[in-house]
Amino acid sequence: MHLFHQKYLLLAFLCLPLTVLAQKKDTLRLACLLDNATEHAPEKQAINLGPVEPKIILSSVTDTLVKACADVVINTVQRDEEGKWEIVFNHRDYWFWLSGLSKVVVKKDQKVKTGDILGHLETGKKIELLLNDFETPVDPKKYMKCGKRQ
Repeated sequence: MHLFHQKYLLLAFLCLPLTVLAQKKDTLRLACLLDNATEHAPEKQAINLGPVEPKIILSSVTDTLVKACADVVINTVQRDEEGKWEIVFNHRDYWFWLSGLSKVVVKKDQKVKTGDILGHLETGKKIELLLNDFETPVDPKKYMKCGKRQ
């Protein structure tokens, strides 16, 4: 085999994992957690505590059902210090942290499909979704398009 062809094949082989990885990241599409969602801007920090964590904050005046945004496995279901529910779930190498639910209907290790009900939200209250690619925070708005912005 010609030396040029060998180098080309080696280069193609070495780039294959990067191509597959890029395709995996670029193909993530998330359904909205609420059917008629309003997206809220994150609150301004009074004191600069460093970079603001990327997140999506949603509410709805009509919807109370919070639905899965992807086919996921529930890892953690717990109450926060304010008595609201938090759910941690994963999809591929992505980790999601959803908070602000008033009631949950899922449990640890449960597999849910896109659109399945995760829990309930009180009308007009807000939920927050944080997204990490393994340990790196990413902006969920890049993958999820929801209703109107406020």
